[in-house]
Amino acid sequence: MCPRCGSKLVDDNGVLVCPNCGYIYDGNELSDGPEWRSLSNGNVKGVERASYSNDPLMHDLGIGNLRMSPARSRSPLMRVRNLRMRIGSSHPLLKGEAPLVNMFSIAKKAASAFELSDSAKDALGQVLHAYAERAKKPIGRDVNKVVAAALEKVVEVYNLSISKGEIESFFEIDDNDLWDGLKKLNDVGALDMLKVVVASEGQGRVLERSFTYINRIASSLSLPQQVVQDSLNFIRKSLGVAGKTPYGKKPEALAAAAVYLVARLNGYEISQSDVAKVVGIKESTVRKLYRFLMDNMVVVVDV
Repeated sequence: MCPRCGSKLVDDNGVLVCPNCGYIYDGNELSDGPEWRSLSNGNVKGVERASYSNDPLMHDLGIGNLRMSPARSRSPLMRVRNLRMRIGSSHPLLKGEAPLVNMFSIAKKAASAFELSDSAKDALGQVLHAYAERAKKPIGRDVNKVVAAALEKVVEVYNLSISKGEIESFFEIDDNDLWDGLKKLNDVGALDMLKVVVASEGQGRVLERSFTYINRIASSLSLPQQVVQDSLNFIRKSLGVAGKTPYGKKPEALAAAAVYLVARLNGYEISQSDVAKVVGIKESTVRKLYRFLMDNMVVVVDV
């Protein structure tokens, strides 16, 4: 009934409207979701419908059908009670797809264990799909290395509170394995899509993480708050130069280089070794990032 005038609502192409006052009911008589259909293929009976959406952490992106079929039982009551639901693919699993299924199964378990956000899951899936498409050699025993390396880069880009040690422990690998997996991803350009993420929204995450490390360094070396603010501002201005991108630059290294530069300019006697030890990096990394930050920058010192 119409809540305005009390007239009976009529169906107009799936929408309930009042013929008297023109009121349109908010609900919809037609479902926008996938439609169930009956199936009877040989001995298999039940209902199925198309899957709702793509899943980036599945080898076929989750494109298939959702099927509900009764369990085989002599008792009709048991067949109705024990309805089984499963995801079925629109095509049979090919022999060459087995390694892909294994890789994405491992990635899915890792995403669940580390409680990744939807955007992080999507990025992880895109990296692995790119690797699967471009890698010349079939995915074999190195699958753990590749998935771990992809996850480590996603964690870095999305500023997630997951350490490298936690990733290595989950996949039961060491630093050399992680480095090998990263090399395999880089060799085929599977990490290129993460550059887009960094360019669009990753800089804010890099600054956020850099600020954390800057505070840690300043606290350990007893530097004043002004050095903290100046260091963060220097990183922000340096990354604002056209053509510069934080992609591939670790926030702790950026922080160490910036603190070293700002502290020295303000007369504090600290060395590259001092800042490097606080965040656990090499002196050579500090020098490398120091040059990166100074590139196309002009520092004016008041005398």
